[in-house]
Amino acid sequence: MENNEYTLDMLWDDIQRIPEEAEDDSEVPGIRSREYESKLIIMQMLVGLAKEYSGDTYKDEEKLRLVLGGKVNGNELLSGFLFYISQNPQFDYSWSSMRKRIDSFVDFLTDSIRFLRNVIADTNVLAGKACPGKDLHLVFNDVIDVEKITESPHVFIVMRWENFHRMAAVKEDYHISVVSKENTVVAGNMKAADDVEKLIDQAIEMLNLQPKISE
Repeated sequence: MENNEYTLDMLWDDIQRIPEEAEDDSEVPGIRSREYESKLIIMQMLVGLAKEYSGDTYKDEEKLRLVLGGKVNGNELLSGFLFYISQNPQFDYSWSSMRKRIDSFVDFLTDSIRFLRNVIADTNVLAGKACPGKDLHLVFNDVIDVEKITESPHVFIVMRWENFHRMAAVKEDYHISVVSKENTVVAGNMKAADDVEKLIDQAIEMLNLQPKISE
């Protein structure tokens, strides 16, 4: 592989691209949704935070959580929005209840940043693999789809926008499916890039055996 690693900036560029078929086909999942632009804004926020807190200092989960907590609690617009939304009778005017959700929001941001870091690390593992003609994809939590391609940087990412709600449930352990021609070859819960590499190698080996099996 060339010295051209896949980055968070590349991920952001990729997921903003609307498939050509979406221009005439309203059935492309998620693209025509009224919530599409809002989902894109949320991903912009998460990618931006993952870039901002990507250094070694923030690899420690508690340090990352602490700095994000300070950022969230000190955000005037967010605090104002929580107060405003709490005044809706649906929420029983309970501002304190809304503010208590701050901790779980910080957890969400922390887990999402760590998840996106893992996506980038695992994507670069796939980019470095030789698997010509295998139509290979890594699918993370059924929401981020990484396709192996021939052109540099050898991978391309799309969001499965119809499954965007799964971003709210990402944790330290994350699920990966290795998919070929829309069929899952192998799958598992991951924690480290070494585990991901083993999973990809296993899938490639199984795909290489397929012609021999059919003979």
